Amino acid sequence: MDIRIYLTNLAQYNAGHLVGKWLELPLFEEDFEQEIKNVLGNDEEYFITDYEAPFRIEEYENIKELNEFAEEFSKLSEHDQQRVVYLMETIGYSNDDSLQHYEDVIFYENMRLEDVAEELVEEGIFGNIADNIKCYLDYEKLARDLSIDGYHETDKGTFCYH
Repeated sequence: MDIRIYLTNLAQYNAGHLVGKWLELPLFEEDFEQEIKNVLGNDEEYFITDYEAPFRIEEYENIKELNEFAEEFSKLSEHDQQRVVYLMETIGYSNDDSLQHYEDVIFYENMRLEDVAEELVEEGIFGNIADNIKCYLDYEKLARDLSIDGYHETDKGTFCYH
């Protein structure tokens, strides 16, 4: 997943000039310093005018910390990136906390809650249920109970974090 920000020179913006540049994160340290200097010149303050990322980025986010986060995030598989984004966007964890706890998230990719309920029944999570009885189970109600128990359905799949 790509992370791009539009970095804007705040002093120039306040003077009525839009001076900025799209940056794709992460940037290597030497490139990072040069790109910041290209936008800021001799000025010191910046803000993020726009972004393209699977999570929210604040206007005045620390760009160095964001670049470090982007570096760690880019090393993860897409599946694990989804887990990190879930913690950030749904649970409200910080970037660092999300990186520390993403392994605690169960991610059922492209599965609705009802699909997860059916899979959990098949795995025996609800006990040993005879095959001739399983067709009578109400997976919609099981899915509702899972949502109460911390399972969360999104357009990417279902997540569980306890």
